[in-house]
Amino acid sequence: MKMKQEHYNHILEQMKTVQPQIQEQREFIIAESKAKNVEKRLRWDIFYVCKLSNYACDVLYEYLDDTHVDTALKRIMATIDK
Repeated sequence: MKMKQEHYNHILEQMKTVQPQIQEQREFIIAESKAKNVEKRLRWDIFYVCKLSNYACDVLYEYLDDTHVDTALKRIMATIDK
């Protein structure tokens, strides 16, 4: 993973705050039937709900692209979505 540990930890802590809503959002995405990849859509929805898009633009995209961010989001979701 190319993301710096301090940035990963920041995102992890922010995404933990909405942990109780993850399953509800997953069910909404499934019911909507518009996402080709439900889990990918879910992790990016959670990322945006946590208002991390500005953080991504200001900090992460200085040295990462979406594939790197997505890799980190997969790991974070595996940690908080149990």
